[in-house]
Amino acid sequence: MLVLALDTATPASTAALVEVTADRLTGVAERRTVDPRAHGEKLAPEISATLAEAEVRPGDLGAIVAGLGPGPFTGLRVGLATAASMGQALGIPTYGVCSLDGIGRAAGPGRVLVATDARRREVYFATYVDGVRLFGPEVAKPADVAEVLGQAYRKRTSEAAESAALSESEIIESATALAGVEAARLAAVLARAEIDAVVDDPDEDRGYWAKKLRAFDRAAGEGALKYGDIFGVPVEEHLLYPPGAALVALAAERIRSGAPSEQLTPLYLRRPDAVEPAGRKPVLT
Repeated sequence: MLVLALDTATPASTAALVEVTADRLTGVAERRTVDPRAHGEKLAPEISATLAEAEVRPGDLGAIVAGLGPGPFTGLRVGLATAASMGQALGIPTYGVCSLDGIGRAAGPGRVLVATDARRREVYFATYVDGVRLFGPEVAKPADVAEVLGQAYRKRTSEAAESAALSESEIIESATALAGVEAARLAAVLARAEIDAVVDDPDEDRGYWAKKLRAFDRAAGEGALKYGDIFGVPVEEHLLYPPGAALVALAAERIRSGAPSEQLTPLYLRRPDAVEPAGRKPVLT
C-alpha cells in the first residue's frame, strides 16, 4: 500500500511517499521546503512533485498520515486541512501522529530530547527512550525545560509511591485472610521492597533532568539546534524535522489493520495570538 505523509508542524513543510507492506516500510520519495511563512504555497507543489517522482497518481494512494503537531496555528492547519480534504476526496483513511514522535522515533536508541521552535522564544518538546515517548509534548521557554521535567519526575515518583503503598495494604489484607499473620508480615516486607525499588531505582531517577539535562544522550529538532547553548546536549543536526517514513511507521499498525479513518485534531498546546475583541469601542461624533 502506498501512503502519503504530510507535516507542516515545524518551519518545514514535508510530503513523503512510503510503501507499507505486511513486514516492512520503504521510503519511495520525499520533498521538504523550509520556510515558516510559505506552508500554504509550498505543500501542494511538494505533494505533486513527490507523486510525480514515483510515477504515482493520487488515486493510487491507500492512506494518508499527517503530523498533528504541536506547532504554530497557521502552519499546522495547512497540513491537516490538506490531508483531511485529500482523504475525503479520494475516499481513503487519514491517520494522525504527534510530529515530535516522528523525530523521536527517527532518533533511535538512547535518551533523546526533541525540541522544535514554538516561536515567542519557546519550544515544543518531548523526551524519548529508545524511540518511545516518555514525557510530553509540552511548551516552555528553553531555560524552563529542565524545571518542567523535574516537576514531572517528582509527580511521577509520588504517584508511583502511592500506587505501591496501596498494593502493600491490599497484599497484607489478602495474605492475612489466606495464610494468617506471618504470611501477612512477609507480604508487607515484599511490598515495602517494591516501593523502594520504584522510588529509588537509579535507572528511573529523572532528577538528573534538573541538572542541565545531562541525562540525555543527545537532542534533535530545530528547536534543540537553535537553543543548543541552553540545553547543553549534543544535537543531531541532520534530524531537525519529522521524516515522512518515521511518521508512517508510527501509524503502520493502524494502516495494516485497516483501522477507521481518524479526525485530525491539531495539538496546539497554547492559544493563538489572535483574539476576539472584547467589545465595541465607543465612537465620539
